[in-house]
Amino acid sequence: MTKWLPGFHTLHDCCALLTTYTIGLLGLLMAVFAARALTKNDKQLASLVAGIGYLILNTTRMATFSPAIGADGILWGLLFGWLIGFSFNHLPKALVTGGTLLITLGLRLGWDRLATAHVITLNAPRGSWLLWTNSVVAWLGLPAPIDAMMPMLTGTKATANLNAALAHHSLPNPISIGTLYRPYAMFGGVGMTLGLIIAILLIDKRSEKRRLAWWSLPMSVVNLNLPLMLGYRIWLNPLMLIPYFCAPLASCAIAWSALKLHLINTSVYQVPATTPGPMIAWLTTNGNWPALIVSALCLVVSVLIYLPFVKKVSGGEQLG
Repeated sequence: MTKWLPGFHTLHDCCALLTTYTIGLLGLLMAVFAARALTKNDKQLASLVAGIGYLILNTTRMATFSPAIGADGILWGLLFGWLIGFSFNHLPKALVTGGTLLITLGLRLGWDRLATAHVITLNAPRGSWLLWTNSVVAWLGLPAPIDAMMPMLTGTKATANLNAALAHHSLPNPISIGTLYRPYAMFGGVGMTLGLIIAILLIDKRSEKRRLAWWSLPMSVVNLNLPLMLGYRIWLNPLMLIPYFCAPLASCAIAWSALKLHLINTSVYQVPATTPGPMIAWLTTNGNWPALIVSALCLVVSVLIYLPFVKKVSGGEQLG
């Protein structure tokens, strides 16, 4: 990049700063403005208390911010701001201010102490149950246990698979979250939302939604779906939860069947998180063409799952 784009590092730093101070502060801003909107009097004090309290809760013991400061914390910020606003309306302001600071500080210190003592783990858990919960958690606006930007194929099972592949031995763990969910069920991000974009472009006639889909497409190709999640009203929309939940499960079922029938190779090699979704399986299997075909099939199935719901949403809004 630096050879054909002069000033690449400067441009990269500027874009990173822009992202940090816009999308990277959505959760905090949600807490501040929710408290301000709900408080009848002393809106400035309520906003300040909500902002400071939310910062305390999301500042780690390494003096860094947790993902809940940004887009992953939109729902948390809304709930926290609502709680502060409600408290300001029904309790003495001095009590709410002091209590909020003490409680949030106590929770933060308690969490850090537990983490230091290894009573809990800060890493996302791994298990087959995540296939059922990951989309629901993301649909609620909460940080998903398996996020599209997390490192791929990590952990003891993935390491054992990689060592076996390099030694030309049979793989000890051919079927796992890492070999199913990430390579075949996260095209465009959690919920297989690349399929949603294609469905929108196929049948949604509303100009503003088609424009949203075109603008979201480049980011969705590299598995970033925040503009689509905000613009197409997926979060907390009961109707859209159905395809958002079912599309990844269907893709995992297809990939699982192909692996069990030995039609495709197992994903073992690491690739960047922003690798285009449909190419991940092909690259992580060292160029296995059947894996690419299965990826294309998963994408087609996800589009078919989203189509009737996009038709329902677009038709309902047009009639309204």
